Amino acid sequence: MICASPIRFTADLAAHRRYLDALGATRVTTAPGWEVFALGSGRLALHAASDQQPSGATVLAWEVPDLDAWAEQARPAGVPFEIGMTGHGTAAIVTAPDGTTFTVDPAAEAEQPAPADPALSVLPIWYTPSAEVEGARRVVTGLGGIQRVTADSDVWTDFVCPAGGLVAVHASDDGPDVELGFEFDGDVESLIPALEAAGVEAVLIDETYSRTLQIPDPDREGRMLWINEKQQDLYGYSSSQAPA
Repeated sequence: MICASPIRFTADLAAHRRYLDALGATRVTTAPGWEVFALGSGRLALHAASDQQPSGATVLAWEVPDLDAWAEQARPAGVPFEIGMTGHGTAAIVTAPDGTTFTVDPAAEAEQPAPADPALSVLPIWYTPSAEVEGARRVVTGLGGIQRVTADSDVWTDFVCPAGGLVAVHASDDGPDVELGFEFDGDVESLIPALEAAGVEAVLIDETYSRTLQIPDPDREGRMLWINEKQQDLYGYSSSQAPA
């Protein structure tokens, strides 16, 4: 089973720690210039920025309990990957049809347990040109993601990762990109007191499909990180999940 574990490259690890601690995330891996946080569902890796990966860049990544077993299922599903050595060890290196590359890694043993409350999920958003949306969706499905909500306009599709976290494929007029985001299965307004107590400004926004909480992006001045309230209004969308 696959777990979403996107990587954010940052020059301000402390700022990310502040909002993650306020949201109840636990630090499960710590190394020089590298920290991994477990959310209620999924993980977020923070990596010191470099010339190759500037502050604010986000890349897709996943973890699996057994890389060889995952590869046996992903290969016949048509996932375009090779097993090889990376800077952090053996991993599957995936090259998607739109040119986006990312890794699937063996899951590291956690130093601390994940939060008991599963309400907060990591939600990386994979932006891809409209002509590549179907190819991106096939890749996520082949990785082991389970399609959840799809816009009737086909501009948005999100997936559940069985071992934790979510990922969305979003049609874009620009080239491929990845945006860091989160989803909260509950009232996002309830997160504001803890964030503000940690010195993190939070702005509540009413969207047409749901509410979102926006907090400053530590790596991109004037930009925000979005915490989406789990979508309940499916007008203009379809869901593959059975109603509760």
